[in-house]
This record gives sequence, C-alpha cells and structure tokens, in this order.
Amino acid sequence: MNYRISEEEKSIKGYLVSLLVRQAMVDGKIGVGERSYLLHALKTIKLEAKDIQSIIASPLDYSIDPPLEENKRMTILYHMLFMMKANRSLDFKKEELCYNIGFELGFRHEMIRDLINVIIEHRRTEMPPMAMLDKIKPYLN
Repeated sequence: MNYRISEEEKSIKGYLVSLLVRQAMVDGKIGVGERSYLLHALKTIKLEAKDIQSIIASPLDYSIDPPLEENKRMTILYHMLFMMKANRSLDFKKEELCYNIGFELGFRHEMIRDLINVIIEHRRTEMPPMAMLDKIKPYLN
C-alpha cells in the first residue's frame, strides 16, 4: 500500500491552512480561540505546526484552483466558518473573506450567507449538530 500523500492533497492542505491563517489575521493577530482552532484543524488534516511555518509567514503565496470534488470544497468552507466561530467576536472583514472564498469555491451566494448567519447566531453558544446541515439541504441537488 502507498500511504504517501498526493501533490493535490498537499496543495489543498496548504491552501486550507493559508486561508485559515489569513482569516485569523484579518484583524492583525491570531487570537487564542483562533490559534486553538488552527491547531485543531491541523490535527484533523494530519499536519503539525512545524509543517506550516512557511504558510504562516506568507499565507497569500498559497492559492490553487478549487478542488473539483464538492466534499473537498465544502470541507474548506466549513473550516473557514468554524474559524470565524472560534474568534467569537465576528467582524465584517472576516465575514467578507469567508463569503468571497466560498464564492470562489463555487458555492451560491445565498448558501454562503445562510451558513455565515448560522455562525453569527451561535457565535457565543454551542451550535446544534444539525444547524449547518439544515441550511445546506435546500441547496443540494
């Protein structure tokens, strides 16, 4: 068996981390909640903090064409949404970046706005498990 990660997967992971860093640093610093979420995301995608130092240093250097697979694009959007929630104090710049990236990933404006609104509604509380899925269902083909 070949357990090596493909170049495409490396690119997607680097892109995801760069987006999360960009989103966290919109206000000039990475907050405690954002740092915690970034570490969680790294663990989820099987990267370590030492693997991303160059990405943190220059997150704008990482861009890719959106993955063709909807589940990969949705994973990127989900991570961005949860990074917004990690901060608990949302601002327009973070919402705007999430919205723009979601659109670049090929998602409808209305769906992105609905998902951002779920995060805003639950930014200081625990989110019900089905809250995001309930908003996505009307947009599924």
